Parts: sequence; structure tokens; C-alpha cells
Amino acid sequence: MRSAYAEVFRVAVPLMISTGMFSLVLFVDRTLLFQHEPAEMGAAMAAGNLFWVSICVFVGIASMTGAIASQYVGAGRPSRIGRMLWQSVWFSLATMPLFLVLGYNAETLFKWTQQAPALIPLESIYFQILMWGGAGEVLQTALSGFFSGTHRTRTIAIVSVISGVINLLLDYILIFGIDPAWWGGEGPRLWEMGIAGAGIASVLSFWFKPVCFAAILLRPQFRETYGIVRGLCFDQRMMWRLIYFGFPAGLMYVTEAGAFSVIVLMIGRLGDVPLQATTMAINFNMIAFIPLVGMSIAASVLVGQHLVRSGPEPAIRCVRAALTVAWAYSAAWALAYWFCAGTLISLYAMNQSDSTIPADAALALQTAETLLGFVAIYVLLDATQLILAGALRGAGDTWFVLLAGLTVSLATLAFGVFFEPDWEPALWGTSLPEGVEGVATTMSESVAVTLRWWWIVLTCWVISLAGAMSARYLQGSWKRMRMV
Repeated sequence: MRSAYAEVFRVAVPLMISTGMFSLVLFVDRTLLFQHEPAEMGAAMAAGNLFWVSICVFVGIASMTGAIASQYVGAGRPSRIGRMLWQSVWFSLATMPLFLVLGYNAETLFKWTQQAPALIPLESIYFQILMWGGAGEVLQTALSGFFSGTHRTRTIAIVSVISGVINLLLDYILIFGIDPAWWGGEGPRLWEMGIAGAGIASVLSFWFKPVCFAAILLRPQFRETYGIVRGLCFDQRMMWRLIYFGFPAGLMYVTEAGAFSVIVLMIGRLGDVPLQATTMAINFNMIAFIPLVGMSIAASVLVGQHLVRSGPEPAIRCVRAALTVAWAYSAAWALAYWFCAGTLISLYAMNQSDSTIPADAALALQTAETLLGFVAIYVLLDATQLILAGALRGAGDTWFVLLAGLTVSLATLAFGVFFEPDWEPALWGTSLPEGVEGVATTMSESVAVTLRWWWIVLTCWVISLAGAMSARYLQGSWKRMRMV
């Protein structure tokens, strides 16, 4: 097992750094938006989820580049990787027109989901801007698959960290703008764009990574060994293989992201405060969850390579090692969510005094503390389903992962919608009824009950996914699967 742990750490740690940087960018991005205008943070959460739902089927297909490349390495045929990589590139670039059409219809999409009217303009502009970077995100997923599949994960980490730093700097500048007083000037801030600035910063970082990966791939050592230049053509058979194994993986991303987005949108109907509180809690959940995506990718790559090269036993040892590390990491976060919720949530208002925080934002901060208790309950099981799903995808068992995720998600959402408690709309941070002074600073009981209900649904969904992936992994049919 010691060698399995060493192999997992060697492949997974750079990937965890890479995905961890992404989670840090998301956290800082939404925290800055909360400090600029609290409603922008909730809008960014809802629009960002819809953006991911819109692109994730294509990201899922492109992500199979790493698993297939690892099996070519295990089979001793690295020269085939270049041609397969080019199929991912053509596929990625072909998604651009679709994403721009979706962005053009952003306002219609958010009206259709019955979002709070005040949030729709913010959600629409953020979504429209993000869609310009959709193809860049798919392309960077495809190109990074080469580096993960050939165990060059350090390259992914370095590029991701540089991209993340650029994103954070642009976030601060474009959200708050540049104050002329910094150089002794006068006048209003320059380039203060709020949520639109956050979207522009994200798009630039989306395209920065594929440009870097492409420049590295053109080095002579890669061109010759992996056939990067020789593979510059369209190969129908390879394209079909990529789509056959990647499409269910992409649909699984859609299923999970879609179910999560539906839950968030259902919460968004309750008003701005419940959505803000949910965004705060989910932001901290992302800090625990997203780095484990790197561990899941490592499990997928190692399982795929070992099944072809040396059989299922080394693959099983790598999965056990990945699970152990993931559980230890998640357990530390679970304890923090349970015992330090107030301290964590207070980070959102660290640059503001109590007197400057709007009443609705203060209520959102208070509500978010209770929601972190739900995250503490399911975070270990979320790690379990993520690692095991990655292992199954690495073996090629992508259709089961899809069907299980689809069944669990539909059943959970149907249950949530059917048994949703009745609730009355509430206005946040507005004047109270005539004759009463002050502003609304409490959440109605019906809204509070419904908010808790959807968080119970979210928790049950994660538990069910973990159960389905565990059952399939223990059943063992994945051990006989191959993709090359």
C-alpha cells in the first residue's frame, strides 16, 4: 500500500493544487462581489451554476482525454495520443457557436426559471459574459488531459496557479475599479464594473490556460514522442471513441450540476437572502469539494493505466489510497464546518463593520452559519462518491455512472418538488408595512422551513449518490473493462 499512496500523491497533489486554486478563485470572487453589492454574490452563484450546466456535457467529453491517454501509455502506444488529442481540440472549438447562442438568450432563461426580478439583470449579464469563455474551458480540459494522462500533473498545477493569480488580480480591479486617489488624482473610480467585471476576469483566465498548454505541447519532446504534429487531422474512429466514452461522463456532469442548479434555483425563488446564505455555505463546501476533483482525476488516470498494464489489483490499491486521503481531508473540513461555522462565515464581512452591513446581508450571514451544519453532515460521503465515480470512469464504466446519477438525481428532485412545504414570498431589506418603522430583518417561518427542506434534499441526494457508486464499485464488473 505504501507504493500506492506514493503514486496517488505524486499524481494527485498537483491536480489538487490546480483544482484548489480554482476553488480559491471562486471563493474570493464571490466574497468580493458580496462586499461590492450583496445581491451580486447570489446572482453570480445562480448564473455560474447555469453556465456550468450549459458547458459541462462538453467538458465531460473532453475530460476523457486524460483517461484514454493513460490507457495508451499503459498499452505502450504513446504515439497514438497526439491524434486523439487533436480530436478533442476540434470538438472543443466546435462548441463556441452554441455557447454564444445560449448567452444571447440569457434573460429568457432566467425568467423561465422564475428568479427574483431584481436578480435577473445581474444573472443575465454575468451569464452572457461567461459564455464567451465556455469554449476556452472545454479546450483547456482537453489539453490538460494530455498532461494528466501522461502523469505530468505538475504542469497543470503551475499553469492553474498562474491563471488563478491573474484572475484574482483582475477580479479586484474590475469589480471595485481603480481609485484615482492611488496616484494623487481625483474623480470617480475607473473600470468599476461589479459582477460584469468578475465575469470578464473569469473569461480571460479560461482562455489563458489553453494558450499556455498549447505552447508547452509544441515543444520538440512532445511533438515527436506523442505524435502531436503527425496527429493533426480528423480521425472519425478516434472521435467516435472519445464521444462514446465521454458522452456519458459529460451527461453525468449535466445530471449532477443540473440537479444542484435546480435546487439552487428553487432556493432562489425564496428571495435574495436565502440565495445569499446558500451561496455562502456552498462556497465553503466548494473549498472542500473542488480540490478532491483533482484526487478523482488521479484515481481515474491510475485505474485506467493499471487495468491495461498490470491488472485490477494495483488499481484497487490506488483507489483505497485515494479514498483514505480524501476521507482524512474531508473529515478535517467537516469538523471545521460543525465547530467553527461562525468564524468561517465571518470572513465574508471581514472588511466591514456591523454598522455598514445591510440588514438583509446580516440576516444572510446568520442563516449561512446554520446551513454549514448540513455540509458537515454530507461532506465525507460527497468525497466517497467523487473518488469512486472517478475510478469507474477511468475503467470505462461511464454508462453506469451516468444512469445511476440520472436515476438518483431525478428521484431526489421529484421527491423535493412533490413534498416542498408551502411558503409565502417575502421582501428583504425593504420597508415594513405602513405604520411600522425600520426594515425587514427576519425571515418568515414558511421561507425558513422551505430553505431547510431544500438543504435536506441536497443532503439526501449526496448520500444516495455515494450509495450507488459504492455498490457498483464493490460489485466489481469495472475490473474487466478497457477503452483501448
